[in-house]
Amino acid sequence: MGKNNLTVVIILFLIGITVFSVFKYVSLLREQIILYNDLEQLKTQATALESEKGKLSEMLEQKKELADKLKEENLAIKDNLVETKNKLEQTEATTKKLASESASLKTENINLKEENKNLNTKLGVVTQEKENLKTRLSSLSELKKAIREVKRQMHTVGRQIQEKVKTNHLVEGNRGFLIKDGQPTYPPKIKIEVNFIPPNK
Repeated sequence: MGKNNLTVVIILFLIGITVFSVFKYVSLLREQIILYNDLEQLKTQATALESEKGKLSEMLEQKKELADKLKEENLAIKDNLVETKNKLEQTEATTKKLASESASLKTENINLKEENKNLNTKLGVVTQEKENLKTRLSSLSELKKAIREVKRQMHTVGRQIQEKVKTNHLVEGNRGFLIKDGQPTYPPKIKIEVNFIPPNK
């Protein structure tokens, strides 16, 4: 093998090493580009995830605020229910009281109606008697009848007194006494006056 051949072999070896190195460099550069692209995609995904995380955090905060608001509304509703229950109990008690008073007033109203009916009946009777008396006393003939009736009643009473005196074995007269035990013994005198009432015009 000559010197030229050795040189050629060395050159070829160096060329092989250079080609291998270039190929290796290109391969590494390609892998680096792929890794860079992957890294950029990961950064984009990380940015998207951060944005999504922010949105989720905001939604979580809103849900928390909504939960607190619902909790407050629930407490207010419970308080309102308790107040409504108390009002219903008071209303029920008032209703029972009013029903009892209504029944009492109804009974009293029935009694008052009955009493009013009786009073109206009595008023009718009294009014009729008044009209009858007015009619009797409005004419002279009726007035004379009334006087005769009074005299007849007085005569009847006098006879009853006489019969009672005889029954009790009493003697008529004052037994000689003008005043006995501080009282006069003469029979009292009765004065009857009848006034004429002119008829209504």
